[in-house]
Amino acid sequence: MIRLERINGKNVRDILKLRVSDAQKSFVAPNDVSIIEAYIAITHHGQAFPFGIYDDGTPVGFCMIGFGADDDWEDAPAIAKENYNLWRFMIDERYQGKGYGKAAMRQILDFIASEPCGPAEYCWLSYEPENAAAKALYASFGFTETGEWDDDEIMAALKLNPHDQKDLVISRFAEISKEILADRIAGIYLHGSAVMGCYQPKKSDLDFLIVVNAVLSETEKRRFMDKLIELDHECPGKGIEMSIVTKDVCNPFVYPTPFILHYSRMHTEWYRRDPEDYIRKMNGMDKDLAAHFTVIRGRGCCLYGLSIQDLFAEVPEQDYLDSIWDDVSGAEEEIPENPMYLILNLARVLAYLKEKKVMSKQEGGMWALEILPERYHSLLRSALREYEAGEDVPYDQELAKNYADYILDQITRERNQGEANGYFL
Repeated sequence: MIRLERINGKNVRDILKLRVSDAQKSFVAPNDVSIIEAYIAITHHGQAFPFGIYDDGTPVGFCMIGFGADDDWEDAPAIAKENYNLWRFMIDERYQGKGYGKAAMRQILDFIASEPCGPAEYCWLSYEPENAAAKALYASFGFTETGEWDDDEIMAALKLNPHDQKDLVISRFAEISKEILADRIAGIYLHGSAVMGCYQPKKSDLDFLIVVNAVLSETEKRRFMDKLIELDHECPGKGIEMSIVTKDVCNPFVYPTPFILHYSRMHTEWYRRDPEDYIRKMNGMDKDLAAHFTVIRGRGCCLYGLSIQDLFAEVPEQDYLDSIWDDVSGAEEEIPENPMYLILNLARVLAYLKEKKVMSKQEGGMWALEILPERYHSLLRSALREYEAGEDVPYDQELAKNYADYILDQITRERNQGEANGYFL
């Protein structure tokens, strides 16, 4: 698995041994020169991050990321100010043509997305006009030539806007689905935080549902999954979560809802380790789909195919309620492991029971601040801060458990009252 490892006293000799071919030596400086330049930049109030590129324990390349300009860079291009720069990038000649360049670029952009020097508008780089391979690689990640030159190298830049990246992933997901599944598709739909106005690039995932006209073959699933895994690496935050269902379970709605394929980032290693086993076993029933269908009907986005109203029947209230209850019923035991998710999810379940409103996690948290006792407000604010800003925040574990117990009791009371009044089955 490709990863970046900071240059240190233990690995520097291995990185210095890496070389490009003779034909490429004019395209990139030797690694020893790059590491010296990093030291000079850092000691002159600049920022430089030299990394070894590793495939598990094997060094296969080198990259160096910069930010801004140090004191000695008098002719720095305007874009260098307060922006990131992919300063150096090489894959050893022995490992070229194996996909390491593209995999490393994903890791590089993930590092930049973590904002080690704070937010920036662009990542920029430069390359020799004759370096066609580099130009094609960078273009595939969205870098576009600016028309400016850094000495004798052409400059290209990528706008660092997480929402642009999100929109790019959404567009590519639709394209990949149409390319591989073709006339099998009845529709492609976006749901979750991306359509509910609360997408957070560091913490959210992108939620998709594909509806197909008939069951897919194992070959079709395998081709689709290969492309999906590749796209997921380019997705910010928690990545892609996706389910495929057949059209006949949408209208009339079937609950629990059968699915024929599912993916989230937690399943990546399983698929890579044994794709045949994954394809064979990743199907069944999913109660969560009742909640997903409800969000799609109320606030979803059709990316391709039949309109939402034409394809999806209304989800019976008792099915939706059972779905969201199933997601939080174990909150007392699970909240120490996943506090932000459960604090906000418990709130939106209670909001639905009290006001019949389908809310996002963020909306549920804001609603709870207006309704719940003040003793829980600090907990709710912490969860909202983590959700909205992507910050890791500490939680009072005892208070969180007490909150879960309180909300679950409130939910049970509301459900019992609803059943007594004939609202729910």
